[in-house]
Amino acid sequence: MQPVSRAAAHFRADVEGLRAIAVLSVVAFHYGVPSVTGGFVGVDVFFVISGYLISQLLLREIAATGKLDFLGFYGRRAKRLLPAALAVTVATLTIGYFVLAPFEQKEMAKSATASALYAANVWLLRQSTNYFAPESSLNPFLHTWSLSVEEQFYLFWPAFLLLVSRISQNVLLIALLIVVFGSFAACFYLTYGKQAWAFYLAPPRAWEFGLGALIATRPFEDWMRQPGSSRLIVGWLSFAVLILSFFAIDGFMPFPGVVAMVPVFATALLLLTGDDPAGPSALLRMRPFQFFDARSYAIYLWHWPIAVLGTVLVGGTALAHCLFFAMTVVLSSLSFAWLERPIRSSYWLAQRSVRSIAMGGALTLIATVAGVLSFTIAQYVTDAAQAAIVASTSKFSLASESGCLAGFTTPKPIRCVFGPSNYTKTIVLLGDSHADQWTTALTAIAEQKGWRLITYLRASCPVADISISKVYSLRLRRLSSQCASWREQAIAKIKNQDTPDAILLAQFSSGNVKGPFTNLGPHAVSVETWERGLFRALKELEPLGVKLIVLRDNPTPYHPVGNCLARAEWRGLPFSTCSRSLSLTMSDEVFEAEQRVVSSINNARMIDLTSSICTDLVCPAIRDGIVVYRDANHLTVDFTLLLKDRLAADLTAAL
Repeated sequence: MQPVSRAAAHFRADVEGLRAIAVLSVVAFHYGVPSVTGGFVGVDVFFVISGYLISQLLLREIAATGKLDFLGFYGRRAKRLLPAALAVTVATLTIGYFVLAPFEQKEMAKSATASALYAANVWLLRQSTNYFAPESSLNPFLHTWSLSVEEQFYLFWPAFLLLVSRISQNVLLIALLIVVFGSFAACFYLTYGKQAWAFYLAPPRAWEFGLGALIATRPFEDWMRQPGSSRLIVGWLSFAVLILSFFAIDGFMPFPGVVAMVPVFATALLLLTGDDPAGPSALLRMRPFQFFDARSYAIYLWHWPIAVLGTVLVGGTALAHCLFFAMTVVLSSLSFAWLERPIRSSYWLAQRSVRSIAMGGALTLIATVAGVLSFTIAQYVTDAAQAAIVASTSKFSLASESGCLAGFTTPKPIRCVFGPSNYTKTIVLLGDSHADQWTTALTAIAEQKGWRLITYLRASCPVADISISKVYSLRLRRLSSQCASWREQAIAKIKNQDTPDAILLAQFSSGNVKGPFTNLGPHAVSVETWERGLFRALKELEPLGVKLIVLRDNPTPYHPVGNCLARAEWRGLPFSTCSRSLSLTMSDEVFEAEQRVVSSINNARMIDLTSSICTDLVCPAIRDGIVVYRDANHLTVDFTLLLKDRLAADLTAAL
């Protein structure tokens, strides 16, 4: 959260308190505080506040002098932002060297370099990074995307305000309205098409800054000075709506888009209703909020690297997160007292703006060099063992490599055929990525047995006839109705185009059901709903009169096993630290529900390979010298090939 000079921006304690709430909400979200599913909108709150304070500063300078001191503006930002950012970057890269595996260090170094150049948002977009996906929690510089958005916005904003305000106040207002409505239109459109663009890029976020800027104009400032009880009512209602948004919004909603209007307009109205002591200002002025505001920028910088690296070292328990927060407060206080405040108040830097600009350039160069150096070192220390782990977890199935796994935005089923031309039986594989992971082994079996294998696969679309979500999912990047449509089309193709001897169904069962194993959060379904959904799917296939074989979902460790193994090898720890107890990797409830369904359907069978993946007590990360898991829930290609003979025997018996 980037600071603004109190004097220059005509200090309002309520705005300072609001900024504290914004940064604390983000920290609460990142630290997994229960129910704070929308804490990430604290960034949007700060965008509005920033637009208000910075635009207020610029407009008052223009009104007083008729011009802008561009060097002074950018010099002030450089000395306020870059010293703390450099400290966090160097500290994170240094600690990351000892904590993370070399391949993780390389990714961290790339993100650090992008962050140093204030291009983290563009880098994350190019990497197709989903801010809400579990794998994003491995990037210590993920949070710097918002700082990049802000600095990109302020590259043109001062010149824009100077240009339009010189013409007239009316032109200024019209120009700001054009920015707000134009940017929001782009944001709305992209949210439902290319939502990562709407989330990460500055132009679709400009409306949030622009709305804050509107409130900083003279007509709105004049209105703020007028007394009235209605302002108090609006203020308290806006405050309540803002707090509620931290709990009501979640990462599965179409964000930013229309959803972002809730915290953004609540913040704008809070700014507009002023600092009446009878309003929310009475709370926001309290000393705890002022304390956290003074350190808000440092808190924002430090909290996420501490969480990422700390979780790798000690885990992500509630107690650990409390410790991380305490460390964040301590480090941010030290940063504020010993680094930020002395440099901001430096008389030598204040004498000439060019000194601050030069210092900023030097710090940016140092941070960039640190990122490049970190990458180079990680490249150098990558040995054969590290390379082998990465290679094993980077290999994708035959179907994926052949373009047969439909992506999140592919609405129609893709029919692929594998196996010999002279076949004796036809097996259809229907399912999601947990079906796809078996295609290399199944193709080998088909070649060996003289079978034809036909696949219908789509990522994150289970065979069970359920509704994953009522809204567009940012995590899955599609409407849930597309899964139902895909399933119907795939089954229609099987009925009309294929003449199978058996249909093999595989899916990420426990990941779709409420409980400790789900990755769908509040939009997961109950065991009962899953049971009914699987029953409907099998019942629809039953009239074909062929064997219906349900492959029990594999145990899932729910942590990135490849990363864990690479870290263990790097730090000299036993690979067993990456194994998981069997009871923590599977849902017996889901399995029992699926067994009930299978027993109620004619010609239905179930195959359970659990005993070949895990022992009676433990699911190892490496078995018979082979890495078991590609990520947090998929098996590696090499390990599925290790199970090929067992799978072939079970399939033959089921047929």
